[in-house]
Order: sequence, then C-alpha cells, then structure tokens
Amino acid sequence: MKSDIFFKWVWNLNGIILLVGVLIATALISVQLVETIFSDNYVEPPTLNLADDKNEEEKWRLGYPQRVGKTDFYYIELESEKLTVEADTEHGLGQVVENFSGSSYYKHKPTRSKNVMFINGKTNYANWLFSSTEQLITDIFPLYLSEYNPKSKALAIAYQIIKNDTNNDGLLSDEDNSIFALSKIDGASYSEILTEYDIIFEYELNEQSNLFMVYSYNAEVFSMLIDLTTFTVIDKRQLPKVGEI
Repeated sequence: MKSDIFFKWVWNLNGIILLVGVLIATALISVQLVETIFSDNYVEPPTLNLADDKNEEEKWRLGYPQRVGKTDFYYIELESEKLTVEADTEHGLGQVVENFSGSSYYKHKPTRSKNVMFINGKTNYANWLFSSTEQLITDIFPLYLSEYNPKSKALAIAYQIIKNDTNNDGLLSDEDNSIFALSKIDGASYSEILTEYDIIFEYELNEQSNLFMVYSYNAEVFSMLIDLTTFTVIDKRQLPKVGEI
C-alpha cells in the first residue's frame, strides 16, 4: 500500500517536471522563432536623397501617400529621424515672437515632417510645399465640405507649422508656438492665417463653404470667417464678455 502511494507520488512529480520542461521549451522555441522572423524579414527603410543636410545628421524618408478626398492629388510627408530642427537665425527662424503665451494648439499631433510633397496622380506633376526643411509640420488636415465624409469635395488643406524658436532653446520643436496656415489642395497659394494665437478651439466649414474659426490670444477670444477661395479674412471680431450685449 505504501509502495503504491510512493509510486503515485513519483509519477505525479515526474508529470510536473515534464510539464515544466515542456513549457520552458515552448517558450524558448517561441522566442527563437520570433527573433528569426523579425531578423529575416525586417528591412531597414532606405535613406533617401531628397533634401540637403549640411551636417549629414538627417535620414530622410517619405511617409505614406494620403489622397485628398476624391481628387487626383496626394500628399506625402517628408519625415526625419529628428523631431526637432536647429533654429536658423540667418533666415529669420530664430527670432522671438513677442506676446505668445506658450500654450499649445489642442489638436497637436507630433510628427517628423519637415516638408510635404504634393503629387497629381493624373499628370504625375509633383511639387513641395516649402523650398527648405527649416520648419516642422505638426498637423495636416484637409478641409472637406462634409466634416464626417472624407470622400466629399476637398476645398483646402489646413496646417499647423512651427517656424520660430519662441522659447529660445535653439531648436524648433513642439514646445514652440505654431502658425495656422492654409493652401489649395495641390499645395498652391500657401497662406499663413494666424501667426499670433494661444489656442484654436475649433475650425470647420460653414454652409457657405467658408472657414469658421474660434481662437484665443492674450486671454481674449476671437471668431473669424475666412474665404477659402482667396484665403482672405471676411470678418474677424472679439467675442463680447458677459453683460456687454
């Protein structure tokens, strides 16, 4: 009787040891398999000769082509491994812009974009939005007739761009103040609409296909209408305080 209990105990112990061994072996095989798959299939994206780099510190890559609604136009962001760019005082990029509060735009989406290329998928014509890489593009947002239908007609493209070293740290980064700009869907007619603001609360198209914006600057709140045909300000006014009307 005692021998039967002993053999059962040994059998159970051997089963536990075997189970632990199987689990360890499975884990080791899984790790080796994953390492083999990634090491064999991972291909380093090629470095592209798309922009000058005097210090040879940048590695340029193109982002994924984004189609602008139902048009023939696509935009592709020029990305860099660096999320910042040194301020260039020779071209005016290092000047401090006064009266900025330092608040960031609430729709901020950090990227590595230093420029953006527009390509016409019908004619194969391509052009850059800027002539240099001395800025950061942190948001690109096509403006459609229907906000909830990206396949509807696109009227313009909105941008959030950092061009000035407003915090004086020698770099252009997402800690600096931004410029709100617009262009046509092919990148033409680039226009800087807001260069002094603290926060943009909202912007969207109204029924007349004009851009309606609400933003703050120096603790005051403003609303503005912009003609998306000419990129001119139709109307701009400071919102009244409670009890002023």
